[in-house]
Amino acid sequence: MLMKLDSTWLLFAVVAVAMLSFIFSMALDAVMKEAGFGAAGSAVIITAAFFGTIYAANWYGLRFSSLLDAVLAGMGGAFVVLLVLVLVKSALLRLL
Repeated sequence: MLMKLDSTWLLFAVVAVAMLSFIFSMALDAVMKEAGFGAAGSAVIITAAFFGTIYAANWYGLRFSSLLDAVLAGMGGAFVVLLVLVLVKSALLRLL
């Protein structure tokens, strides 16, 4: 799905996801405080994991029939990655 986009639409998609993830990560930073990665850090993680999930699903052979399916898969993957990173960070902070 991502490979079929030209550079203009891919840039538009990255910017749109980055803006929305930054807005969400500002609220997430207010809730998580020290346990999080900051607003910009969480936004970068969510954006990278969003597109990484879609790319990995396509590489694995899963083809999305609609944009909604791709967005839901990307959001799910992004928040799973963020959850795992937050759990790893909190475990490391407890151990050290």
